[in-house]
Amino acid sequence: MTPPIDPEQAYQKYLPAAQALQADQILPFRLDLDLALANVTTGMRVASAHEHDIPIHLPQIDLAALFALPELAVATKFAALRAEQETPGESLLQAKLSTAARLRAQLLSSAKALASNGTIPQAEVDAIIAGRGARDRAEDCMSLADLFRRHAQAITGKHPVTPAQIDEAAEIGAFLVTHLKPSDAPKAAPAAPTLAVDIRNRLATLLVREHARLQAVAHYFHPDDWEELAPPLGARTVKRPKPAEA
Repeated sequence: MTPPIDPEQAYQKYLPAAQALQADQILPFRLDLDLALANVTTGMRVASAHEHDIPIHLPQIDLAALFALPELAVATKFAALRAEQETPGESLLQAKLSTAARLRAQLLSSAKALASNGTIPQAEVDAIIAGRGARDRAEDCMSLADLFRRHAQAITGKHPVTPAQIDEAAEIGAFLVTHLKPSDAPKAAPAAPTLAVDIRNRLATLLVREHARLQAVAHYFHPDDWEELAPPLGARTVKRPKPAEA
């Protein structure tokens, strides 16, 4: 059984090769890395099936590098996770906004109940309810966390909100306020990629290169259906319609 790949070790292993790439060799980053990992796993089956044939028929292929492709894919995923902490992608922002909406609803429901019986000031809750939009949702999470903390002594035992939910609301609100831009903010000039983003792009370039060799192997041994055996990194499963019965 193949031992699991350590993401950080894989990252450190491929970092020197990634940093050695010239700036004009780096490809634009357009990968869904979860999808890429799945397609690499699929493609490695054809490599394993022809492991002994590759050195004979395709001696130019570095067999060790080819079979290390899953490790390189994991290293690239690790680099992407690091990059997202600095420059979160749209998918991460949407996930955070969804969580923020859930937390806001939970905390606000309890805050309304506490205000209705006079335990906390109604005006403070009304101020949080006012406003709309993604950024306001983030600010509401921070305000609600602050509300529950400031009135902790008066409301203890009178609501179902947990300290963990309050902390999470404050944290996710601060994250979103930092990374969401107001709709009327002027467009800034594109900034140079951060170090983490640059390394992610470099590792992704190595991944694309090595995966092309895997596809070359599949094409050599299976010219008719090679793309199904070693699908492109961004390929998604498409259900083909069944032929109509006569």
